[in-house]
Amino acid sequence: MTFKNDDVQLFYEKLPFNIYGDLDLAIEQIKKTDPLATYPELKKIFIKYDKIKVIDFGCGGGWLVNSISYHHGKKSQITGVDSNPVAIEYANKIKNKLNLNSNFVTSDLFTFQDKEKYDVIISLGVLHHTNNCHEAIKHICKFGEKNSYLFLGLYHKYGREPFLNYFENMKNKSEEFKFNEYKKLHKNIIDEKKIYSWFRDQVLHPHETQHTFEEISNLLIRIDHQILSTSINKFEKIDQLEDIFSLEKSFFDYSINKIKNNEYFPGFFITVSQKK
Repeated sequence: MTFKNDDVQLFYEKLPFNIYGDLDLAIEQIKKTDPLATYPELKKIFIKYDKIKVIDFGCGGGWLVNSISYHHGKKSQITGVDSNPVAIEYANKIKNKLNLNSNFVTSDLFTFQDKEKYDVIISLGVLHHTNNCHEAIKHICKFGEKNSYLFLGLYHKYGREPFLNYFENMKNKSEEFKFNEYKKLHKNIIDEKKIYSWFRDQVLHPHETQHTFEEISNLLIRIDHQILSTSINKFEKIDQLEDIFSLEKSFFDYSINKIKNNEYFPGFFITVSQKK
């Protein structure tokens, strides 16, 4: 990606997000979990194609790319792009151990070029770490076919704030203290390196921006995308976008209650759109 400063690149080179200390455990999880079960909205898109071309911008350690390749390799051509060579090396290790047909490219997002056009463009939890989230969205959409789909995940302005405030109140505490508090919220990751990578990404991050569905949907409409669904209303049918604009403001209180109950909710939303 193109980051706000070199500190962000170096931060993720030190420890990429969402990687395991135990490669065998990483492989076991890929085999166990079909990503289309994790993301039913992606499944709705995949079933429309006999053969599908997919690109994941900011693929990190390649979990989603390699998982799609493992479970749906016969019908998918999938590429992962990330500026972090450490993450790409890790992704290729998993790919080679599973003998997958996934493809990984080390490239800055804004300088990435490809003559290929894709049916599905994915970017989950990445573009809010770049120096210009809006320009990043516009750039990745250039690689879509006509009628291609965008599956976009970003930090949410309202849902994210309580989580950030919770850890900001610990600013005078040690990293170890904060990590232990984070583990009380995020209880389901058993690999210590993986949960530490999540903690660093979500608590110690050098730079991030937060966004609203209203803001992002307006941007996508300006670049000729039709908004299809969002996690804000659990991917239910959208009658009026304005209904979602009102609903999303409630995520501030929702996030506060999650933290009060010691439940994990970092403040994140997905928007699905289609290029006209």
